[in-house]
This record gives sequence, C-alpha cells and structure tokens, in this order.
Amino acid sequence: MNLPRLVAIALVCLAFFRPGNLSAQIYADVTVSGGVSGTFTMTLEHTKAPVTVANFIGLATGKKGWLDFQTGGIRYDAFYNGLTFHRVIAGFVSQTGSRNGNGTDGPGYTFRDEIDPSLSHATAYTVAMANSGANTNGSQWYVTQGNQSSLDGSYSIFGTVTAGQTVCSALNAVTTDTSDRPVTPVTISSIKVYGPSLAGFNLNPTGLPKVLNGGTVMKAASSTFSLGYDHKPYSTYLGFHSPDLSGWSSFISSSYFHSLPPAAGDIDVTSLATGSKHFYRLARVDYSSCYTAPVSIEGKTLRFPGLFGTSYVTLTMNAAGTGGTYQYLFSGSSAQSGSITSVTYQNNGSPYSADLFVTWDTSVQIALDVLNFSTANGGKFTGRSNLTSFPTISGSFTSSP
Repeated sequence: MNLPRLVAIALVCLAFFRPGNLSAQIYADVTVSGGVSGTFTMTLEHTKAPVTVANFIGLATGKKGWLDFQTGGIRYDAFYNGLTFHRVIAGFVSQTGSRNGNGTDGPGYTFRDEIDPSLSHATAYTVAMANSGANTNGSQWYVTQGNQSSLDGSYSIFGTVTAGQTVCSALNAVTTDTSDRPVTPVTISSIKVYGPSLAGFNLNPTGLPKVLNGGTVMKAASSTFSLGYDHKPYSTYLGFHSPDLSGWSSFISSSYFHSLPPAAGDIDVTSLATGSKHFYRLARVDYSSCYTAPVSIEGKTLRFPGLFGTSYVTLTMNAAGTGGTYQYLFSGSSAQSGSITSVTYQNNGSPYSADLFVTWDTSVQIALDVLNFSTANGGKFTGRSNLTSFPTISGSFTSSP
C-alpha cells in the first residue's frame, strides 16, 4: 500500500475518533470566549442519561422549544449561545445555563432526576445538571473541578469533558466577585453536537416536557376581558401581558397535574386591561409523558419509628388503599390503636410527586410529600402534620409485605 493511501486512511480514522468512552458516541464541542477563550469537548452519556442528554442537545441545537420569559414567546433557537458561566467556584464547579445570568431561571419547564449509579463526580471534568431540589432540572449545568463525589446521588450526570480540559481549568480559575460571578464574563459562543450515534438518538423521549401554545382566545364582553384556553390535563399554564408588545410581564402560573382537565372557564384579565391596548400570551407546558402515579400502598403495613416522639406509629392499609387501622406506642405506656378515617393523594405542585394524606381518629393528619421506597421493604420519608409540636416530620420507615 502506498504512502498517500495510508495517510488518507489515517485521516479518515482520526475524523471518527474522539477521546473518552467510545461506547457513548455523541459529543458536544463548547466554544467559549471573553475571560477565557477556547473549546472543550464533552462526551455525552446518551445511553445512561437519555432524557437529560436529549434535553441538552435539544436546547443546544434549537430543536427543543423553550419559553422566553422576557417576551412570553416560545423559541426554537440555540438556547445556550450567548449565555455566561454565572457561577464559578475555584476547585469545585463552573456553572452555566441561566438566561438571566443570575441562576434563577430556566427553559420554562423542569424534568425528573436521571441518576445512574455507575456515573460519579469522583473524577474531575464531570458534567451534570444543576438543580434547586429533587426533580427540578431545566437548563443549567456545570463542570466539576477535582473530586466532588459528595454530589453523587443528588445531581444528574450526563457527560464528561474528554478534550480541552485545560480550557475548563482556566475557566474555573478566573477571578470572581463576592457572588461567585466571573469579573470578566466567560460566554458560550456556540455548542456543536455531533457523533455517529446522534442520527439515531431520540430527542423526544418519554419524560421530557414540551412547551406549547396554550390555545389562547381573547374574549370581551362589555368592560370585561378574559382569555379562553385549551384546558389540557397534566399541564402548567404560564401567562404574559404587555401594553405595547415591547415589555412583557408574567401574570399567571397555574398547574393541573392530574388526569382530569382543569375546570372549564376563562382567565379574567380585566384588571390588566388598562389603556387603549393590551396583549397576552399563554404558554402550556405539557407534562403528560412525565406524570408519575402515586406510590402504591394498597394492603401494605407501614411502620414509622419515632414518629411524633413515639416508639413507633404503624399504619395498616386496606386492600383498596383508602383506609385501614393505626397503632402507636409511647415508651412506658400501652399501645393505642384505631381506624384510619381517610387516605387521599393530592398533587403538591409538581408532576413528579403527590402528597399522601392520612387521617386517623378524624383529627390527626400527616401529609407525606416524599415516600421513597429505596428497597421493597422501606426507605425514607419527609412531610408535615397538623400537630403543633410536629409541623414537619421525616425519618425512615419499613414496609410489609
């Protein structure tokens, strides 16, 4: 084989080779400028975090719709271009993905945590989603510096920086102000996504919300103005108002996370209809593919050690999960028992969880906002009660059978 042909083959091989895990063949080149200039390459974990990667790619390429809170409009352009790394903590993380630059916003929706136990923050240059609590992922992400394994289990890892690591290190070493914001902004100029697995990758997986138009219709009757809308279940509606199509402000955010559509009716906007002109936009975030059915507790016996200062509280649910019996024991006294009078679920403002309300003796009520079965026989819980001495409750529980 002659030398020119060998060179040609070598160049073809190099074109398809990227550093890092070759089983995850989707990459993102992130180019930054300003306080630090250069490009770093992220290898995306599209098989272990498919929903998170789909969200990142969709926003980075403009293939996923997102809500512009400045205008109330739905946009399909590259979300990250022009955004800064608004939070940089030396030796810890460099964070970006906030359009207002303050770390207090996102794309208009949230999605569930996607945590694979085989992925860890123990290695530097790990890429993961920032959040403000469980299941609040949106658009913000960070790159770690050093071993940050204490973050494992709380944040969704979706990639690793496998080339251009010196750019990330330089970014993490910039001078910052008292708010951890770089004094000289570091801005994302572009993100290029590519790789042999990209063409067959699903950018619209189950579990990823969609931002849609709310089907708004303006209605006027005498001096009363209202907005008609499409009344879809499993949705959040976000409304925006402008007197001049220049500056917009939000005026409503209503969520309906249940199988029935919201009650028919219009949104009264009469109080906003001042002056000769007024304009409205209503966006709908469709969470129908994200909804999680409540935890099944039918026929189970749940024991809560130490609840309300007792030795234990035991709740035995009937086969329908609508009632049952309770028993509790205070140290040095006899066990007390009786009937559970009601068991109901109520959405707590998230498509990913619901409060479990349990009432016994018609007066004692607990609301469990997290009943996390880490094993088949129990786990952790948090919640609240109507007892003055125990407004918040948390701990572990066991379950049988």
